[in-house]
Amino acid sequence: MADTVIANGNVFKIESTLADVNDLWISADDFTRINGFVLKPEGACYESICIPIRQDDDNDLHVTRDDKHWFNATEFAKRIQQPVVADRESGVWSFGMVPAARESFLESAEAPDFELKDRQGNIVRLSDLRGKKVIVTTWASWCGCRLDVPEWQAFYEEHGEDFELISVAEDTGGEAAAGQIFDDADVSYTAIIDEDHTISSLFNFVNVPSAVWIDEEGRVARINEGTYVSKHKIGTFEFGTDKYIPAVEDWLKNGEKSEYVWSPEEVSEQIIPRTDGEDLADATFKLAVYFHSQGDEERANKYWEQAQKLSPDNWNYHRQDWSFTPDEAIPNWARKVQSLGDKPYYRPLGINH
Repeated sequence: MADTVIANGNVFKIESTLADVNDLWISADDFTRINGFVLKPEGACYESICIPIRQDDDNDLHVTRDDKHWFNATEFAKRIQQPVVADRESGVWSFGMVPAARESFLESAEAPDFELKDRQGNIVRLSDLRGKKVIVTTWASWCGCRLDVPEWQAFYEEHGEDFELISVAEDTGGEAAAGQIFDDADVSYTAIIDEDHTISSLFNFVNVPSAVWIDEEGRVARINEGTYVSKHKIGTFEFGTDKYIPAVEDWLKNGEKSEYVWSPEEVSEQIIPRTDGEDLADATFKLAVYFHSQGDEERANKYWEQAQKLSPDNWNYHRQDWSFTPDEAIPNWARKVQSLGDKPYYRPLGINH
């Protein structure tokens, strides 16, 4: 049997699986491909973590059939508390983030590495930029923050020698939705269109624009949402802020001595926490993205709705879904904003000047 696995921002075709109505059994090579754990005699290992797996007999994680070893990817996910969502009828499995791979980010503010292609097809790795200050900023075509794209370009032209800017369009609509906005701004910074919202998943972003400052050693120096370049106006609607960019300039000039840099403990406090249900929502959202990419809107809609129910405060899930019915997007957004009452749409920047 052949299946499809969504994991770590990639889609893997698994050509051969062991038939099971409940679990996904795959080869050793496929096991490592989808979760990054390397199989060793002592078990499945990721960096300094090893999960024991007996490979000399049949058990709930390993069996041998016709001299071939099979590993239970779904049971292993349960062991490491990795969320999994399956559309068994179509043979598609979505695996969420591996908790062990995120501990350094959540506990000590070490920026999670990523590997994504820019619009020219070049691989962008955060780890390749050590030694430079980096700002990773998100936006979307369905957000007024698209107006920031040319303003970031002007800022980059002035300060580009001091840092690397990675601008990420969280847009399942892909090039058709976001590409022209980058082109119209004639950007020279790194431009990525992130169709399955990998960056938002890694940094626990739930809205756009959001941004993270990463220092020369790869540590998060600050993380915020509502990170507009300036104030904007569309018709009579005003939004944005003029407080964020002066703080960015201060950090670029003063580095760790900037008054706007947070300690690792302060960063950890500001990272938006996730419940188990919200972790499951992330895997569910990516399943919706996959079916949308395949033109299966019925299944996509099913999983959009499930993701929004599991994580009702994640604006990225709501607004991405609504973007595919443009006539309903603004009314839906307005109703949900109104329902917030006194709760702010963006978490406070914590910048006073």
